[in-house]
Amino acid sequence: MTADTSASLYTAFVKHDPAQAIAVIERAKSGGVSQEELFDSVFVPAMSMLGAAWAQGNIDEEAFAQASVVAEQITSFVVPSMAMRDTGMTILVGTMHRDEHTIGKNIIGAALKEAGHRVIDLGTSVRPAEFLERLDETGARIIIVFASLLSTAEDCARVRESLTVAGHEGVIVLVSGGPFGADEDLARRVGANGIVRSAEGALKMVAKIAEDISGGER
Repeated sequence: MTADTSASLYTAFVKHDPAQAIAVIERAKSGGVSQEELFDSVFVPAMSMLGAAWAQGNIDEEAFAQASVVAEQITSFVVPSMAMRDTGMTILVGTMHRDEHTIGKNIIGAALKEAGHRVIDLGTSVRPAEFLERLDETGARIIIVFASLLSTAEDCARVRESLTVAGHEGVIVLVSGGPFGADEDLARRVGANGIVRSAEGALKMVAKIAEDISGGER
């Protein structure tokens, strides 16, 4: 049922119809989906569909932006009734220097924050030195670098280089954006530990990383 509900919610997003989106959520509740399940089981998969549609060129950036506004408008209807527990995992997110795209970063950052992670959004056009500076300030264990252009995606290598020079080889660097989806080997070439393709994927990857880190510290 939740898969069909997520698809219906995605349709409401791309139609830019908040009333329809809220109706989908209310039907899900009436059908037995609890408030605690709505975010993870319905909203996040719908956002993943939206991100995939944009990445694959099925919708353009303007339509994606408008759909994201609708998603933001109905967020209060799907968040758990009680605040999520603090996982203690600090994550830096930011768009690579000379790249001003924000949509993917905002969606994935919001999903991670709702899951209880401490997300620090550095914004757009972030220089490698800024990632390093905030890493030292916050003790973050994960950095997610977003890049929508091939040139800026290739520049993500500078983030790993700055971390290595500073002795932070153990920091996990994840990358996200169209160029990495088109050329999966690009992530390896820039020194990333993995590719974030969607909000749902980000949640699973960060959960696994957090589990590995906590296991290694026992």
